[in-house]
Amino acid sequence: MLVSIRRAYSSMAHTATQALASAASPKNIRDVVHLNNGVAMPVFGLGVYQARRGGETYSAVLEALKQGYRSIDTAAVYGNEEDVGRAIRDSKVPRSEIFVTTKLWNSDHGYDRCLAALPASLSRLGLDYVDLYLVHSPVRGHRLETWRAMESLLAEGKTRAIGVSNYGIHYLKEL
Repeated sequence: MLVSIRRAYSSMAHTATQALASAASPKNIRDVVHLNNGVAMPVFGLGVYQARRGGETYSAVLEALKQGYRSIDTAAVYGNEEDVGRAIRDSKVPRSEIFVTTKLWNSDHGYDRCLAALPASLSRLGLDYVDLYLVHSPVRGHRLETWRAMESLLAEGKTRAIGVSNYGIHYLKEL
């Protein structure tokens, strides 16, 4: 288990370095980087942090997709996953062309809570899977069990890739 986690850290660090290098000079809105598992992730995207739920989020996502954006970043804690999902469906852009990221909130850390949190996000989004599921922030005492649950969600096909957000190097080394 520990070897697997260390490999994952090494692979994540290597992938992050490669992604940053290749994304250093993106040329257009359709440029992508490839994650360590081969999943293509658009370099440009719309994040809906602090976008108010309802019309503001819905309109922003719909317009971004209309303008050619193909990556949308939300999180359970933002409270606007439903609006993101509705805009994706109403956009008529095929789901396979849209890269959707959402994040596990701090109160949902731990193995069982993490396993339950993604299906709840998928339900709010109205999607069968997300392209990237991130641990939003490290939570003391739960990081390793949360990461194991993330690996399970990946294996189950509920997400195409997993990762972390707001992690310092010392937390990454722990994984």
